[in-house]
Amino acid sequence: MSEDFKAIAARIEANPLGRLMYGQRELFHSNLIGWYFDQLPESADATFRPLSAPGADSRRFVERERGHMDLVFHWPDRAPLVIENKVFSLPHRDQLDEYKAAASKWPHRPALVLLSASEPNFDLGEWRHLTYAELAERIVDTLPASDTSYEVETMRRYAALVADLHQLVSAVDVQSDAERVWLPDSLLSAISSSQMRAALRKARAQRVARVLNDLLPELEQPAAGGMSNATPLVESFEYVYTRGMHLHLGWQLQGDQFRRAAVYHDQSISGRSEESRRLREDVSREHPEFYSFPAPLPQAVGGRKEFNHFAPSFVYKYVKASALTIAELKSAAVEVHAEIEQLRADGASQDRPPEAVRKAP
Repeated sequence: MSEDFKAIAARIEANPLGRLMYGQRELFHSNLIGWYFDQLPESADATFRPLSAPGADSRRFVERERGHMDLVFHWPDRAPLVIENKVFSLPHRDQLDEYKAAASKWPHRPALVLLSASEPNFDLGEWRHLTYAELAERIVDTLPASDTSYEVETMRRYAALVADLHQLVSAVDVQSDAERVWLPDSLLSAISSSQMRAALRKARAQRVARVLNDLLPELEQPAAGGMSNATPLVESFEYVYTRGMHLHLGWQLQGDQFRRAAVYHDQSISGRSEESRRLREDVSREHPEFYSFPAPLPQAVGGRKEFNHFAPSFVYKYVKASALTIAELKSAAVEVHAEIEQLRADGASQDRPPEAVRKAP
């Protein structure tokens, strides 16, 4: 994969549109596709009209960001066509359901297309999935072969770019349990843009989280992936009432730190003062079971402090796990989830307070 990845990255680097894409990503793609619709109407119609549905509208035009939807194409003799664009990020069912509900109230009900590099892992319902590789093929097939105009050449370059981009994003998908969790710097160094490297790291974190959610669909709150302080992060936290406390327990892998953590929802120990910090440490010291590390991981706790904090309520310990594989992370996630389930079974039932929320990164 390393040599293929580097070859794809080199082609994107050599494509002037690739350089323009680096800073804006999804906005760049939506704007250029909208430009294509306006500047090359015959080719654009051949690309997108087959995705639309029978119906009627007022005239031919394109809208950007209508109700947060990336693109809406209109034709006088077809129903509108919504394009929701996801380049690096994974689509979410809730967002697509929200857009579908909003679009259903329009005077002309549209067809719905999700444009993304990664296959959704849920039923799309009324949405149709279009990959960037398929988009590239559609564009190339509709461009006039003998036309060398600026507009046509721009779209030929764009088709080559999105075909390469599809392969690049696909390379961050989890292919095997034997893989390392994080993409190595030696691989990403082929890309000159720090923003692009960060986008790929975030994409990898989201895909690792998806693997864990497929493994543990019963999680009280889905595992989540993202970026924090320019470092990829994946985590799993679950609400539980135990030992007379409302809290979220779980784990977090950020860079090479695997953390066992507790998020306390007791206002008497929350805060940024030294006293609040001391009180959280006192409670944590009484409950070492909140901070035990699963068997596949190193057991030597890192850092010079007994506990580490993210104020106002997050307390953690960590071990170094620089070479963690997908298999080892899956095993750790299963073990921690089982421990939390046991704590939940041992605890009394209590109403969950409204402030007992853990937001995903």
